[in-house]
Amino acid sequence: MFKTGLVSVSFRQESPETIVKATADAALEGVEWGGDIHVPMGDITTARRIGELTRSAGLIVMGYGSYYRLSGKQNDQSEITALLETAAALETSVIRIWAGSNGSAATPACEREAMAQEASMLSEIADNYRIDIALECHNKTLTDDWKSTLDFIKSVHHPRLKMYWQPNQHRDEAYNYEAALQLAPYTVNLHVFHWDAHNKYPLAQGKAVWKNYLNYFSKNNAGLLLEFMHDGQLESLPETAATLRSWIKK
Repeated sequence: MFKTGLVSVSFRQESPETIVKATADAALEGVEWGGDIHVPMGDITTARRIGELTRSAGLIVMGYGSYYRLSGKQNDQSEITALLETAAALETSVIRIWAGSNGSAATPACEREAMAQEASMLSEIADNYRIDIALECHNKTLTDDWKSTLDFIKSVHHPRLKMYWQPNQHRDEAYNYEAALQLAPYTVNLHVFHWDAHNKYPLAQGKAVWKNYLNYFSKNNAGLLLEFMHDGQLESLPETAATLRSWIKK
């Protein structure tokens, strides 16, 4: 069974209280809280408050959307502790991170190996918290291509290292279907939107392609997280959420 939710960075300008109410009113099941504004890394008091706020509305915290980047450099243990303690205070089981700051083609083998060692170490520490570390399929990072992503996950080979999946708006459907097929076994959450390289469209226009994508993840119990409305408006959330729910209705 899929769970549905909202990525809080979709509405960075809104308060957590507004986001929680809008999510509940749209009959979604949870929120991925972003670490840039709503739940800053290391602010344990805020993380605990937002977690309690979410659960009091009958919602779940589906992830912590951190902006931690693997770098392969000497690790700052205080940063790692802050990252994990913040997620623990939110009471979530998933932390989203980015794999570096360069695309896969621009990442030399030595840097890739150093990042793999860092990911392994981070995953091992996260295991003590019973938290998964999930890489986002993001352009200009090591996970900008599914082959690079799969190679990286296999090189780390840690059960706590997982994936977020989303279609690449700069690639064609054939690529995205293959990416979904290959990365589905590792995927815990999906970012859901309907874009191409030039425009954002109402989610309903992506029904055919998204129902095909979801077939690849039907056995995952993955979270489906709405990310950014096509028009950027909170008022569009109920209709967009209704579209998403209609695709998974039994």
